Amino acid sequence: AAALQKALDGGNRRVRVTKPGVYGLDRPVYIDSHTVLEFAPGAVLAKRALYHNVLVNRGAWFGGSNECITVRGLEIRANGFDVNPPPGCAAPGLHGQLAFWKVRDLRVEDYTCNDVGKEQYGIQVVGFDGFTVDGFTIRGGKDGVHLNRGRNFLIRNGRLRTLDDGVALNAGEWPNCTPEIGDVENGVVEDLVDEPGGECNFVRFISGRWQEWRAGMKLRRCDLVMRGKKVYCINPMPAGKREYVSNVPPPDDHARGVWRSPEGINFQLLQTDGQTGATVRNVTVRNCTVQAARGLGCRWEDCDYARLIHPDVPPADYPVMTFTVENVRSETENPLVYGDASIAAELRNVSAKGQLVHFWGVDAYPSQVDVTVRNCAFGKGDSRKYDFCYGGAGGGRLTFRNVTAERTVEVVRSKRRALSVDLPRGDVQCNVSE
Repeated sequence: AAALQKALDGGNRRVRVTKPGVYGLDRPVYIDSHTVLEFAPGAVLAKRALYHNVLVNRGAWFGGSNECITVRGLEIRANGFDVNPPPGCAAPGLHGQLAFWKVRDLRVEDYTCNDVGKEQYGIQVVGFDGFTVDGFTIRGGKDGVHLNRGRNFLIRNGRLRTLDDGVALNAGEWPNCTPEIGDVENGVVEDLVDEPGGECNFVRFISGRWQEWRAGMKLRRCDLVMRGKKVYCINPMPAGKREYVSNVPPPDDHARGVWRSPEGINFQLLQTDGQTGATVRNVTVRNCTVQAARGLGCRWEDCDYARLIHPDVPPADYPVMTFTVENVRSETENPLVYGDASIAAELRNVSAKGQLVHFWGVDAYPSQVDVTVRNCAFGKGDSRKYDFCYGGAGGGRLTFRNVTAERTVEVVRSKRRALSVDLPRGDVQCNVSE
């Protein structure tokens, strides 16, 4: 650790680890701007103690930001050492074994971590502008590639087998899982193989929206709330849906970490930019094969761990996630695209054994689902019972463009949900049932 740190200090250099072998590290190693770090085949960084990030940009922990960083050929072995930074630290929620926060023009090539634990992600990047990961293998118990606030990204040429999300595009907050909240936008996820055995989501989309603090406001674990331009997360708090009535706001001079109110509510300060919501926007997922029983999950979480839409938010302000799915093949009977959030999506040249789309609305947060299906073929041999399912509260719109069908396209809707279906001219037949 000391030797590698000395080689990297100051940036503006190219560092090569040329000798194969397992290099044990007992502390994080920090990388500076304008640095290329390359590892020869067989050179491995292995954790030998319980600490957070193996390799991380210096600005994440010591203030400021970094730019123009390339990491090539890195293999990390976590060796069961798996711990997250505490909420009050300098980089709360920065969980990645390989992690970056406040970075511009970042590139990761040929990255491997086959023993991601149950707490930390394979790669996490937050607050970025320009990020590419090209060539990776990530397996283990937590997220593979985890992105929070940022724009202009490319995730390509990878293999995943994770017990949590393969690729997480988390614009919204999850308890202590990001040091910064905001949109995740303008990105491509392509040429990935999602290996059998993965759980949760192949690609996860989450968004959120919150309100200004007011006296008498009911707050729950992981709610987000504004106080002026400050954005707070209600964290750490016990798991569960218990609501706490807040009558005393954080003081004006609270500048960092967690402040505990007289009612016992913990307010964790995240940022001071007046952000009021976050969504996933303009993302393309293409040329991927999904072999695990999971797909693309689009969620407004409302569970024992998080609530991403506060009840005070009017429906007109709910965030909408926009994305395209192209040339994606799902080999299991799990739905390809599913969830409970508002989306505007297009499916092109996709194939799936299970339902192409399955959405359920939540009465408290009625979502709007707008899906266009383009250049897809519905064959006689398809094994799924229904092609599209719209249930719960809210409304849906399904549009077909340049579609061929050898059988009737089956759409199921809930009696509580409005659904319009736009059919093209031609031989496509669509059966809508309740």
